[in-house]
Amino acid sequence: MSKPRRPLTLAGGGALALGLVLVLVLSACGRRRSAAPDWVATAPAASIMAVSGQAGWLLEQPALQSYIQKFPYADQALDLFLKKARINPHQETGRISCYVLTLPGTPAKGNPEATSADFLIQLGGFKDQGAVHMAITDAFPSEGSLPVRRRELPIYVILDVNQYHFRAVADADGRIWLGELRALAKLDAGTFQPRHPVPQAAEWINGAAPFQGFIRTRPILEGLSGRIPPELARNLPQGVEALAWSVTPGATLGKDALHRFELSVTGSPEGVQQVAPWIQRFVAAAATVQGAPAAQAPEILQERQRIGLRCQLTGEQVNQVLAKLAQPGLSFKLLQP
Repeated sequence: MSKPRRPLTLAGGGALALGLVLVLVLSACGRRRSAAPDWVATAPAASIMAVSGQAGWLLEQPALQSYIQKFPYADQALDLFLKKARINPHQETGRISCYVLTLPGTPAKGNPEATSADFLIQLGGFKDQGAVHMAITDAFPSEGSLPVRRRELPIYVILDVNQYHFRAVADADGRIWLGELRALAKLDAGTFQPRHPVPQAAEWINGAAPFQGFIRTRPILEGLSGRIPPELARNLPQGVEALAWSVTPGATLGKDALHRFELSVTGSPEGVQQVAPWIQRFVAAAATVQGAPAAQAPEILQERQRIGLRCQLTGEQVNQVLAKLAQPGLSFKLLQP
């Protein structure tokens, strides 16, 4: 029988040294950076759902155009912004990300008849963000500044229609934000913390994929259950906090071509257990196309509060999955390897 270990005691200097080490370790943990893609790590904390894609082909996707048109004048503001700033998305390597802060159809406070315009667009990762910013200053008149986390960001006038006032601002790292003034003001609330369920979910998707998205499920289930597609409501059990997904096109195009699809779900341990059968159904669907020579076996990753799926699906299957998540589908004819 082994003797119990004696308690470790330190002299005053040793205790002080140990205390300093603990402080440094805890401080480092507090400053943990998220491994999520930049467009997720910089998402406004008020975001309910978002989609992001390579600028060139994203704007040509018919489903995405319909997605943006649900928000008053958002498509017109984006089109005007790109044209007047002389930004050619097809010559850029950056991403355009669209963040939904209030679901379409939600009445604006004080005006039940009007729909909210809480929708933000981010242009980030362009070859020369500085040049993009300079183009904006040349193309649009300035209008004061917007306080965002102890910084005053210059505001540029894009479009005014009725009660909607679309503006553009550039953050400290040169990303361009476009949206209605009320939505832009929500940038001051900051971004998701690294341990928030959204960036945690996004860590398990392909951050370089041409098409990505995320959904925060708690605000949808708890406060907006009457305004979401029934299919989405049925597929989101209580305890699920967030979903993130990505689509990477295959080397070939065509009806039977396979594309890389990744899905990650975060939540309570009970929520993850409830969503596991749903993930299994995804795997079963993926298994039906595993006869193709280039196909890879589906993978399931699971932790206590996170579960993920990586598989290959046809374009039709990818769009079926996105439809279940109430997300815009893809025209794979527009995708380039």
